[in-house]
Amino acid sequence: MIVVNRYFIIKKPICNRFRIASRKAQAVLLAMAIIALFPQLSAAEEKTAPPLTLSQAIQKTFNNHPDLQSFEYQLDAQQGRMVQAGLSPKPEVELIIEDAIGTGDFSGLKSAQSTLSVSWILDRNIKEKRTALAAQGMTLIQSERAIKQLDSATQTAGYFLMALAFQESAVIAKRAIALAETTVEEISKRVEIGRTPNAELYRAEAELAKRKLVLVDLKHQLTSSLYQLAAQWGSTKPTFNSVSGSLAMQPQIISFQTLKLKISKNPDLLKYLSLDRVKQSELRLAQEQNNPKWKFSTGIRRFERSNDFGLVARISVPFGGSNNNQGQIAEMRANIAQNQSEAAALRIRAQTSLFVMYQELQHNIHLSEMLKVEVIPRLEKALTETHKAYELGKYSYLEWLAVQNDLLDAQSSLLEAYRAAHLNKIELERLTGAQISSPF
Repeated sequence: MIVVNRYFIIKKPICNRFRIASRKAQAVLLAMAIIALFPQLSAAEEKTAPPLTLSQAIQKTFNNHPDLQSFEYQLDAQQGRMVQAGLSPKPEVELIIEDAIGTGDFSGLKSAQSTLSVSWILDRNIKEKRTALAAQGMTLIQSERAIKQLDSATQTAGYFLMALAFQESAVIAKRAIALAETTVEEISKRVEIGRTPNAELYRAEAELAKRKLVLVDLKHQLTSSLYQLAAQWGSTKPTFNSVSGSLAMQPQIISFQTLKLKISKNPDLLKYLSLDRVKQSELRLAQEQNNPKWKFSTGIRRFERSNDFGLVARISVPFGGSNNNQGQIAEMRANIAQNQSEAAALRIRAQTSLFVMYQELQHNIHLSEMLKVEVIPRLEKALTETHKAYELGKYSYLEWLAVQNDLLDAQSSLLEAYRAAHLNKIELERLTGAQISSPF
């Protein structure tokens, strides 16, 4: 199964949840400068547990993911099948007594003939093919385990990035609250001297309350994401309070042609290859079982009347030709052709998904650069000029607030573009069978 879009969506604050007010020019500029700096992740003072890294999270997943544990039992069971496949039927020892306990000359044992023989089936070729089939079955289980490991690592990385995004959003929210508090303070002073009506103060205070609610929401979402992350290695309660990293560190990518060459390592394609080998081994075993099985028997015969011994040998060959397995052989050949057709279709889908993901990654990197270089600096300047105009009475509080909202929305969009770029990189690694790596 090719996973094309495994995105972990966080609830993005809507515009009316970020209504802001202001303060004096110096305070606003200082707060604005703080907001403009993209937040580098920092743990809160009350957190004592060390933050969890992405590498640690993935390693914990590999070691303890509940679904991965079952593969160890499957491998043990398949090992038993390999041992069983290498066993041959036990030789049979047979004792036959003839011409005994009859009448006349054949009364008692005086004319008896006793034969002691050992018989066995020539099954060397069948045993070799059974063993090869069991070995290919082991490879198939290992392929399925590799797929599950990569899927689990991808999911863990998604939860990790979601937690990191909530964490950095909370940092932005705290700084936005600080800006709203200075706004309330400034408007309060303007109300006292009669330059601003009380209504603007009430609006600013309501905006401050809304921003505090946003922070509360983010904290709840962060807690939930940490629990989801810990569940990846079977834990019902996280032993960590935060994750380590910064979404601002953009992932490094290689050329599309290089990635395309690596598509052959896609774990789902490798599974089809393993499955093809299993089916080929099944076909060879069925063909071998279709051949007549020769049975040899040899021993000695004792003649009681003359007290002599003689050698006995026997060969048994099934009669009727070698067509008892033709239906099963035809079915297996059809299954092989179907598996190869599905693998070819999967390769096309994988290459298409690779192209789409690569384009998405480039788009998100471009989007983040445009927001960081072109959009946010201009909004910062617009906020400065709008604040000056507000102090001069040329702009209303709502116009000033609208520019502040635009800046905060741009900061949120930048955060989301960073997160989407990292998710795209993870999907590219999943498609090319690469190990999920940490960019932080």
